[in-house]
Amino acid sequence: MSQAATEHVTLTAPDISCGHCVQTIERSLGQLDGVSRVQASAETKQVDVEYDPARVSLERITAVLDDEGYPVQR
Repeated sequence: MSQAATEHVTLTAPDISCGHCVQTIERSLGQLDGVSRVQASAETKQVDVEYDPARVSLERITAVLDDEGYPVQR
């Protein structure tokens, strides 16, 4: 059985400022169907996401970040 193709993206969200922000982002994105790994960093202001694009879109991921108050720098 082959593993589903996953993509990796690193997003910059300048409003990440503390551990609570990191926990909120990791919890919110981790609940999305198709997201297999999330790692946020207050130090780098970045969010690394591994996801299955057949199950969740990058647009959906960035929309969740926006809804949580962490808009992605484009």
